[in-house]
Amino acid sequence: MSSIIKVDDVAYPILQVPDLDLQEKFLIDFGMTRVSRTDDMLYMRGDGPQAFIHVSTLGEKKFLGNAFYACSMKDLEKLAQTEGFSNVEEMTSPGGGFRTMSRDPDGIGVQVVFGIEPRTLDSDLAAIEINVGGVDRENFRRINQAKRFTKGGYPHIKRYAHCGLNVTDLEASLAWYHDRLGIIASDLLKPGGDAGPLFGIFSRCDRGAKPADHHSIFFLPAQTQSNGNSGLNHVSFEMVNIDDVFMGHEILEKQGYEPEWGIGRHYSGSQIFDYWRSPFGQTHEHQTDGDVFDNTYPPQVVDIMLEGDPKNPEPGPSQWGPAINMETFGDERGL
Repeated sequence: MSSIIKVDDVAYPILQVPDLDLQEKFLIDFGMTRVSRTDDMLYMRGDGPQAFIHVSTLGEKKFLGNAFYACSMKDLEKLAQTEGFSNVEEMTSPGGGFRTMSRDPDGIGVQVVFGIEPRTLDSDLAAIEINVGGVDRENFRRINQAKRFTKGGYPHIKRYAHCGLNVTDLEASLAWYHDRLGIIASDLLKPGGDAGPLFGIFSRCDRGAKPADHHSIFFLPAQTQSNGNSGLNHVSFEMVNIDDVFMGHEILEKQGYEPEWGIGRHYSGSQIFDYWRSPFGQTHEHQTDGDVFDNTYPPQVVDIMLEGDPKNPEPGPSQWGPAINMETFGDERGL
């Protein structure tokens, strides 16, 4: 079945928290900067061109949903005519723009936006080259240039990268997002391989011939992750380079936040990752150096118990780094 539209990327998550002061402090330590704040709303940005990449609203802790970028106003209007989506409305958030809204099969909010005015960049986001010259010790990428970072400096965030969602029906969720937003599968996680049960779906935007992140949405089973309750597993933000992941880890550790998982390199998606809990238990990830695919790359079946290190199988394998804590990762504290 063809999709109604094909979104270009994820835009921002919307989280509800009981204390905006604590939330802002955490997000600053995480690497973000305040864009706008009222008595009940907080907008934070990274160092990229997006007007904002994180929205918090005041109230009882809850994950309210995700926003996605439409490719055109025509697409936004087309989606707004779809059953379950609202009429197009003008946004009052930083950068303006327009949106239509709906809810997915688990009641998680979905916004699709277009026309948000980008901000003017105040720094160069180009990562400093890594010296990985050939065996002949030529063709180095960084010559006569020392690599220096400020000790204790805040990490640099490029953009909102993806979210993990605990859902009650993996295939139904992917079908809903595919039919409306064009989301397609990258990896199907199956213990035991093809014949095994489906344990998770990494899915990405269909950008045609243009590369898309390995995943923009990671669907996980709420039944095993959060006692059947659907909602947030984690939100993830792409860093400029590997150093930013380690710099972020150092700051968050020094500030006494709760680590969840990392630092390591994922098997599916290949990202270098580092997960931390906010003061309210909602998991936020730093990541960098992930895989990208165009729409010709078919879904892969990943045996989550054997991929990685077959001699020491673990669920959700890493290529290197600590094993995931299945007792806590994506649990009800983060919903």
